[in-house]
Amino acid sequence: MFERMLRALARHAHRPVKILPVVACVPGADVWFLRFTFAFLSHLRQGGHVVDRLSGQCIGDPAGPSFNFDHVSGGPLLWAPDLVPSRHLFIGHTVCPGFNRISSEFDWWASAAFSAPGYDYLHDGVNYGHVPVDLGPHAFVPASVGDVDAAAWTHTGQRMVFVYCDPIEQAVGGFSYIRNQARSARSQIGERPPADWPFHEYLFQRALPSYAKIFVSYQAMAQAVPGAVHIVGEDALRAEPARILSSVLSHLNLDHWQSAMIDAVVHLSRREHVMAIESEFGLSLIRSRGSRKTATWSVPETVVRAARDPSLRREALTLLASMGVNTAYFRATLPSPFQADAAATGGA
Repeated sequence: MFERMLRALARHAHRPVKILPVVACVPGADVWFLRFTFAFLSHLRQGGHVVDRLSGQCIGDPAGPSFNFDHVSGGPLLWAPDLVPSRHLFIGHTVCPGFNRISSEFDWWASAAFSAPGYDYLHDGVNYGHVPVDLGPHAFVPASVGDVDAAAWTHTGQRMVFVYCDPIEQAVGGFSYIRNQARSARSQIGERPPADWPFHEYLFQRALPSYAKIFVSYQAMAQAVPGAVHIVGEDALRAEPARILSSVLSHLNLDHWQSAMIDAVVHLSRREHVMAIESEFGLSLIRSRGSRKTATWSVPETVVRAARDPSLRREALTLLASMGVNTAYFRATLPSPFQADAAATGGA
């Protein structure tokens, strides 16, 4: 019994995290690529190796430990003792740390509700004495959210990265998700079944306000604390993953990696390789990632067509601008990845 107690204690760190670098996105954007790149970098930094399941190439020290894919479950924290001084990195969905101090500058912010749970992990009132950690010697760690929020204003180590996706594309994915959930307890928006919500109503009353709540938190903190926030487009991450990863690492003061190693972990994190690992181990490493191709398969053609309507896009961007979002971040036309998904569904 005593040995079991020791093992249980070893799975919980007792020192609370007070500085927590953040890599965040709006639900629907794909940060799993960054989760794997940081996980691989951390493992390699500790003397381990990763074998490419498709090419057989060994990256890192062959004599070091192999990467343990059983310990990658979606975090939200990642154990990175040789990457960041705090030894932990947050990768997921959350409002920008420190924004609570200036949220009153947006008179709509407090009254606008998120369209679903999970948009703001660090401020949703979960058990912060027991935050899950991937790849660590402990499975859980306490986190002091108040200290993290304060550090965003005072500590140079409290850096934030925000990966944004297209707001219309994100809304279509969210609309598909809530309409097709099997669990009725989570298939409600307020008191109305999702099937009763027209896409236009969901977009303007739920999806866009939720998107704006997260986006303006990072935008405002980037202005209030120059140098603290790095905002990255998901399209750019897809198009130039090595360059964008380098910029993210530089922002987090982790720019000591040679370009060859960055290229290697980017290659290891490609979707085809992750799928090969899943097949080998019988794991679902991206179980919390709903790709937009999957999410849009069951979206009605009328919704796909509406989402591609330039007039609806102008109306959506006008609403976001009225809420303080700098719409210069978004292109005037629908992103090409969504156009491909729309074609796959039989859309116009």
